This record gives sequence, structure tokens and C-alpha cells, in this order.
Amino acid sequence: MKSIPRSGWITHGVSLQDVESVADHSFSTCSLALLISDLEAQRGEHVNIERVLRLALLHDLSESLTFDISKAYLEYLGPRGAAIKRDLEHSAWKYIVDGLHNPKLHRSYSALQKEFDAEKTFESRIVRAADRLDILLQVIEYRRRGYPEYMLADLWSGTIKKLRSCRIQSALKIQRILIHEARKKRT
Repeated sequence: MKSIPRSGWITHGVSLQDVESVADHSFSTCSLALLISDLEAQRGEHVNIERVLRLALLHDLSESLTFDISKAYLEYLGPRGAAIKRDLEHSAWKYIVDGLHNPKLHRSYSALQKEFDAEKTFESRIVRAADRLDILLQVIEYRRRGYPEYMLADLWSGTIKKLRSCRIQSALKIQRILIHEARKKRT
């Protein structure tokens, strides 16, 4: 995962030499998930932080086999593109956990992947929010490096829209901070 580039940045015009790896993204997502978990726990919410970290660490593991498949690539496949990506990633995930040769870990890791995909538990929603917040952080970083705002504007606005529905107070607060930071960068 250290050498697999996040392809969505490439399709948005970021130079391959500047593109973060899947491992970079996963580490940032884990860090954000931990921060959100701690902030939510301080607010009095019950959070299983170990579960959050397990979900965050494993959320893109299938990309170690499938690489990072950009949504832009899926457009060429039409309406079935998202389903093909999902099936491919699920097959890769199954291949990875089958290779553990450990039924207990197989069940545990498979359950984590299903939980993340379903996005119904508080912990999985925290990780999904952290995953999206990392995109915003990376957009800010690319803007800092001189990439024009218009190149990443659709990704920024789409991610903001998705985050609004997360219903996690700490994640929404971080989002507001990032929006403020991005506005400062423009002036």
C-alpha cells in the first residue's frame, strides 16, 4: 500500500510525484478517526476506540490487491461501475482473509469489512467521516503546493456534501475548521 498511488488525485490532474499513497491516506484516516473518537468520548458518547482503529486500519486493505480504483475510471463502465468496484474489492478482501488460514481472524476481519461497508454503527460512521476529512486535508495540501482550486473543486464540494450527513459533532467541527482554513488559503 506504500507504493500504490491514490488514483483519484491523478484523475484530478495531480502529478504522480505529488500523489499520496494508499498507506499515507490510511495513516491519516486512522489518526483522524482516533481524534474524532477521543473528542466524541469527551462529549460523553460511548465509542469503542479499539473497534474504530481496527476499522480504520483495514478500511482500504483490499486496495493492496486491487489498487485504488478512482470513481472517474468507473464512469466508463456506466451504472454498473460502482457494483463492479464493490465486487472486485470484496473478492480481494476475501482472498486476503482466506490467506490468513485462521477461521477466527477470518470471521473477525470479514465482520469489520461488512461493518465499514454498511456504515450503520457509530464506529463505522466515525471512520467514514475520517476517510472523507482526509480528502479535505489533502485538497488543502495540494492547494498549498500550488495546484489550482478549480482542479479539485468538485472533489472538495462533493466531500463537503457527503460529510454534512455524518451526524458526528466532532467530525462536523473539524470540517468547519478545514473550510475556514481553505478560505484563508484563498486570500
